[in-house]
Amino acid sequence: SVAAGASHVVVVGSKGEVVVKGDNSHGQLGLGEQCGSRVVTPTIVPSLPREVKQAACGDGHTVVLMQDGSCFSFGDDRNLQLGLRDTSIKELRRGSSTVYEPTRLQLLRDLKVVGIAAGGGGLEGGHSAFLLESGELYTCGYGRWGQLGGKAYTHISPPKRVSTLAALREFNEATQKVEPIPISGISCGARHTAAVLHGGSVFIWGWNNDGQLGTGGSAGSHTPTMLKAPADLRFATGLARVVCGPNSTAVWS
Repeated sequence: SVAAGASHVVVVGSKGEVVVKGDNSHGQLGLGEQCGSRVVTPTIVPSLPREVKQAACGDGHTVVLMQDGSCFSFGDDRNLQLGLRDTSIKELRRGSSTVYEPTRLQLLRDLKVVGIAAGGGGLEGGHSAFLLESGELYTCGYGRWGQLGGKAYTHISPPKRVSTLAALREFNEATQKVEPIPISGISCGARHTAAVLHGGSVFIWGWNNDGQLGTGGSAGSHTPTMLKAPADLRFATGLARVVCGPNSTAVWS
């Protein structure tokens, strides 16, 4: 699989190795502090075990998911997008804002992650999302535009559960019980986030100045809102994927 930030590329090979190339001005290649600001030759990240399942990139940060459900992150952490600091917005001035080598997210160590996404960067951006085996979604990083899905427009670390989605329920015919609706897919834009729920519903939130939330207006939202298809378009049950560009969103079945 391949993930790309603003100016760097991360490739997960068939044997679980991670190969990187491109801009490294924020340590987003994970090659250590002694590495230069740019790498022009594809290079294996030596400090990562060859057990990587997926990679996700923001503009200047990288998150990787291991086969065992643990996560590592590295790169730009100016806005807590790496999820490594057990802190609050008051702590943004403390500690290193750059992480040069892959570092395990100890704050998620008791949770099994099955999917990751990342987006944004710079002085006013950068966030990450973690989909758990339980179907819940956790987010961290820059939250001014509501892209973390919390009730406040603030920065968050460690990753925090998106409670609005966790509260959704449906009747399960198989078990004859009302149960939580699990999330099956996630994606991050520069300043917005989207999630696909089991059954095909799409929820989206964050910055909306370019209409990326699909609401028909330009007002953003910090609350996940269900995407409504145009009258002449119907999403099939079991919608497959949602993908966010920096300022756009695509969904298909």
